[in-house]
Amino acid sequence: MHEEEVLRGDRFEFGKNWSKFLSVLTDNHITKAEQSLKKMLEVEDLADKRFLDIGSGSGLFSLAARKLGAYVHSFDYDPHSVACTCELRRRYFPDDDSWTIEEGSVLNTDYLKFLGAFDVVYSWGVLHHTGQMWHALNNAQMPVSTGGKLFIAIYNDMGSQSVRWRWIKRTYNQLPRSLQAPFAAAVTAPSEIKSLLRSLIAIRPLEYLPHGATTAKQGV
Repeated sequence: MHEEEVLRGDRFEFGKNWSKFLSVLTDNHITKAEQSLKKMLEVEDLADKRFLDIGSGSGLFSLAARKLGAYVHSFDYDPHSVACTCELRRRYFPDDDSWTIEEGSVLNTDYLKFLGAFDVVYSWGVLHHTGQMWHALNNAQMPVSTGGKLFIAIYNDMGSQSVRWRWIKRTYNQLPRSLQAPFAAAVTAPSEIKSLLRSLIAIRPLEYLPHGATTAKQGV
């Protein structure tokens, strides 16, 4: 199903981008991910807790949860993301029975019921990408155990700006691969030019460089 949706232009292959991220992953990234989980969940560790990562992506936060002592179950709809998560387990927790990884969809209600209950259900920046956000949100809360925590992030509705970006993303996915890069460059050019001009007017041209790097990473 995932491959068919990609071919139709209905879905972006996030997993391929996460594969690139793994090539630059550092211990500092992992430490920051651990700190983020501890801060947002208000804990010092996750020892003996069951942690469900819905849409594991690169697998970074599954890894962070495992390093904090949790029993982790990761799943993603994108097979490339599943492969990334498996790669992180291979690097840091080879042959670990306390970290399971599967290909699955948050829209599959039967699958979520089958997984059982978790102390922490985590889904960061994922559910709005399903195309059925409210269904995904409803399913995401199902595995949360009594007294457990649901830890999610979704896009804000920014009105006309959100409408514009929805059109941009749909158009990008539906274009032939040979036209995707030129289209992305054309879409980002106006904001990049504004940022460059602001830094030049302020006589601080080097300030543009970190901005450009950040924008490029967000668009990858």
